[in-house]
Amino acid sequence: MTPQQLQDFLHRCIPATAALHIRVVSCGTDGVELLMPHAPNRNHKNTVFGGSTALGATVCGWALVHLNCPEAAGNIVIQSSEIRYTAPAHGDLLLSAKSSDATEWTRCREMLAQRGKGKIDLVVEGFSDGLPVARLTGRYVALAG
Repeated sequence: MTPQQLQDFLHRCIPATAALHIRVVSCGTDGVELLMPHAPNRNHKNTVFGGSTALGATVCGWALVHLNCPEAAGNIVIQSSEIRYTAPAHGDLLLSAKSSDATEWTRCREMLAQRGKGKIDLVVEGFSDGLPVARLTGRYVALAG
């Protein structure tokens, strides 16, 4: 899947991603990077709104699961998450999810095939102006169609 195909899919299936002008910078089974522009996501302090950051980070991890578990056909949910805001984001927000160890993906896909749902823990990091500003840890669940 190309970045444009993933972006079109996200904008169509998760309308908030279009409303917040989220753009797919890169994508593959090894990682996903999303860009959230500052202007449509800013708050009264002229920094990126925490809710926008949480949504973008959640979607970034979701997209990585989508690319690694195509058999789920997008039937993916986040079961739990925790986000830590480490600094204000004064500029555009770059969100980055890197793949877990290959054995974790294998275990997730095996659980999906055997039990109808596979779980995986992911970390999504957020950067603004090159500085770390947020970190989401989340458990995602891919469900059988």
